[in-house]
Parts: sequence; structure tokens; C-alpha cells
Amino acid sequence: MTARHAFLAALMLAPVAAPATAQLRADKPADLTQPVTLQPGQGAIVVGFRRPDKPSAGKSAKVDFRRYDSATQDIVLPPENAKETGDTTTYHVRVKSAQKQLPLEHVVTVVSEGEYVLFGASSGPAEIANTFCFGAPVFRVKAGEVVYFGDMTPYVFVKLKDGSRAMMAVAYSSFPEDARKALEGRPELAQAFRPAENRNGATYRCAGTQMLAYQIPAEYMPPPPAPPAPEPVPEDAAAEPAAVTESE
Repeated sequence: MTARHAFLAALMLAPVAAPATAQLRADKPADLTQPVTLQPGQGAIVVGFRRPDKPSAGKSAKVDFRRYDSATQDIVLPPENAKETGDTTTYHVRVKSAQKQLPLEHVVTVVSEGEYVLFGASSGPAEIANTFCFGAPVFRVKAGEVVYFGDMTPYVFVKLKDGSRAMMAVAYSSFPEDARKALEGRPELAQAFRPAENRNGATYRCAGTQMLAYQIPAEYMPPPPAPPAPEPVPEDAAAEPAAVTESE
């Protein structure tokens, strides 16, 4: 590396304050070449795009998330006057792969805290036309957290396990340590990193050309919560008196 190139690289990595802003539609990835500051009430979603084999090599992908309300079991739409009132709640998240030539890339998107559900996904240049309204994974992002959803692998004209072929498919996998390592250069994000506590089966209103379901395989789901421990028996509890029989 020449001295000139080294100087330019140093400029690119120089710590410049970059306060992140939440928006109604979050579709711009955080710039990881400089510090990322989460404002109060903000968190971030991390999505990996993994290309482990020849069919996925060189393929791009897009993923949509929507704000979700588990109480009403539906997506949350922005109010009609959201822009006029200065609403900074994130209702729609679009995550796109940017470097399809890489075997693995990670995209960080700043969002407002809350629940998010997987809404749709596509491979290649095609626009997202599906919706997973018949059941999809949902997770929560708390303020100050950097939540890793998982990795998505794009396929085009791929053969499925049942022998049929799909025009496109986006397969899920989870490698949180790879995602954590990708954030090592941004300690402010790495310190707040955690894998998402995904939950399958979230349904919501349907709107799309293809209405489908998307389920994360069981091997990548968090283990079920341990059953509650039995309550201890007090030491001074009276023992049950033994039965006494009279001999004749």
C-alpha cells in the first residue's frame, strides 16, 4: 500500500460523529466505516446475506420487516399525518444486500424500538411481491440493542427438497458469532449486540401478489424456556402421621 493509499484509508476510518435518525421507512444501512450513535428510543437490526454454494453465489436479496403488535396480531401502519406531526417511529424496514459478490455480508439498519415481523423477501433483481401473512417470525428490538435477525441466502430457479422448483427462494440460517465478528470494528454496536428471540407463527392482514408463510427451522430457534422449579417444602412442615394398627 502506498503512502497516498494509506492516507486515504485512514481518512475513511477516521471517527466522525454519525447520529442515526429513525424514519417511517428505514431503508438506508448504517455506515460502518464511522461510529454509529443510537439516539434514545432507537435500536438496530442486523441481517446477514450468506452465499455458501454455487447456486447462491453472486445473487442479491431484499428483506422487508414491518412494525408488529402481538396484542392485536397485526402490523402497525403509520398514521395518515405521521410526517406532519414529526413521527419518527419506524413502520417499514427494507434491508438490501449491497455486495452480492461476497460470500457473506452484514447490513445494519437503525430503527425505533418495538416489535418487527418478517413481511416479505425476494432474490435477484425482482421486487418483493410476496407477504408472509399466514405465519412469519417476529422479534423485539429494545432501545440501545443491536439485534441480529439471522442470515438470508438467495436462490433463483432453485430445486426444493420436495423435488419441485421455485422461481426464487430465500433460505434462513443463523450464525450470530459471524455477525458479532462483523461488528468488531464498531465497538459501540458490538457491545449492544444480541441474537433475536425469534418466534414463528405471527399472522397479520394479507396484502400481496403471493400470500405465504415463512417459518424459521427449529434448529435455529431459541430453546424453549425451562419449566419453573418446584416450590421448596418448608422444613418445619408437619409430617403426615403414620397409620397405626392395633394388634389383637
